[in-house]
Amino acid sequence: MRLARFLACPAGVALTYLALAACSVSFARFTGGVAMVWIASAMLAGRLLHLPEHRWTPWLISSAAASGLATGLWGFGWGAALPLAIINIFEAASAAVIWRRITKAFWPFETLEWVASFYVGIVLTVPLLSGAAGAFTAWLIYDQPVVENFTRWIIGHSLGLLACLPVFHFIYSRLGRGRSFLPPREMLPQATLVVGAFILVTVTAFSLDMRPLLVFPLIYIVVCAATQPSAILMLLPVLLMLIGGSMTFTGQGPIAAMDWSMGDRLQFFQLYVAVTVLTSLPLQCERAKRVLEMRKMRARIAELESQRPVA
Repeated sequence: MRLARFLACPAGVALTYLALAACSVSFARFTGGVAMVWIASAMLAGRLLHLPEHRWTPWLISSAAASGLATGLWGFGWGAALPLAIINIFEAASAAVIWRRITKAFWPFETLEWVASFYVGIVLTVPLLSGAAGAFTAWLIYDQPVVENFTRWIIGHSLGLLACLPVFHFIYSRLGRGRSFLPPREMLPQATLVVGAFILVTVTAFSLDMRPLLVFPLIYIVVCAATQPSAILMLLPVLLMLIGGSMTFTGQGPIAAMDWSMGDRLQFFQLYVAVTVLTSLPLQCERAKRVLEMRKMRARIAELESQRPVA
């Protein structure tokens, strides 16, 4: 598919990065500092995961230009565009490098170690380093408060990587090969049933001012992580972000009713999505390991049967 290949090429990734970064710096800088929601790094890291490291340069340069453009036009301004672009690209590249290292070391037979390394290495360490550099840059150029920006950066970038990197990893695993990331045609009845029920559950949970109802979309995704293929499962966090995020931003639902600022409410929603992915990721990894083991077992059985002498 031409569209799929375009979205995976440097220009397509840069345009996607620009759109995500522009939305973040336009609508999520509630305190005038750094953006409190950030998923552009997860998107770029998800694309880099499916490229050899010696081929990363076009994607890094084009995305750095997109980051600088978003900062210059809608963010802090042109004075911070270059240093923040370097920091953001470093964050995405570091997340991709760590993902590759832990996957090579632990996947697929030591999934708990892989998940723990993902949390510590990508979700915690990378945002700490980029957050320190970003907060220092904002203080040095615009005399912004260091601690406040450091805290906002860590929360927004850490939760963005946790909630969105597995999703973008799956999306670009398909787009990079010219395939759609949507479920195949033979899976459409199952996907329609699962996704339709999830939309109903999510809209209900975010339409009523009852915070305990938020547990139902979380439980739904956890159950699907143990029972549904990745092509269906990866649609659910995206729908949760689109439905829950838009309803929270427009003042609907239990999170919007909290007596907090809009920025804090959106970061709480981002935390909610991240916890949902956090609880479902180990089950998803374990299911992927079992699928690989079953494939190897079937291949071994077929090999043994082909070697049996014909009576």
